[in-house]
Amino acid sequence: MVGEIHHVAISVRDLEKSIPFYRDGLGLRMTLDMRVGNETMHERLRTPPGAGGRAVYFQGPTRIGQLELIQWDLPVPADSRPKRPGDPGVFSLSFQVPADEIQDVYDRLVGMGVDCYHPPATSVLDNYGPITMFMCEDPDQIQVEFVSLPTPEQVRAFRAARRAEAASADTPEQER
Repeated sequence: MVGEIHHVAISVRDLEKSIPFYRDGLGLRMTLDMRVGNETMHERLRTPPGAGGRAVYFQGPTRIGQLELIQWDLPVPADSRPKRPGDPGVFSLSFQVPADEIQDVYDRLVGMGVDCYHPPATSVLDNYGPITMFMCEDPDQIQVEFVSLPTPEQVRAFRAARRAEAASADTPEQER
């Protein structure tokens, strides 16, 4: 059996621009800053022989799963761009934010000059309940989502209320 995600690695163009976004903007804790590359890395990661770079790891408050940013010592094609919805592959990072903090995260990012797509907005997901979210892009234009989710109890209550509404709608008027 596979456990939790240990880390997600993201290639960045400029680590010095990315670090403040994830550390100061998102409040993640930087746990490791190191050089990467050795004689076997090209076999294990299929990088060109001799490739290396600098990697920085970040953790959130639960310390489950980490984010690794790597600036490679390799040329970056001028037309390189991150994935977008519809492209095969990962196109977005999503971070859970407590409901009472999501506006603060949004305000902090906007204050740093980050162009957010929209302010926090609430939507109702079928069979799940209301979520509040907003999106922006990191310095490499990777889409980043911030979402406040209902508690498991709120999800159960939402589903029960929807079932009750459906049952009421199915009951003929004279039986009510």
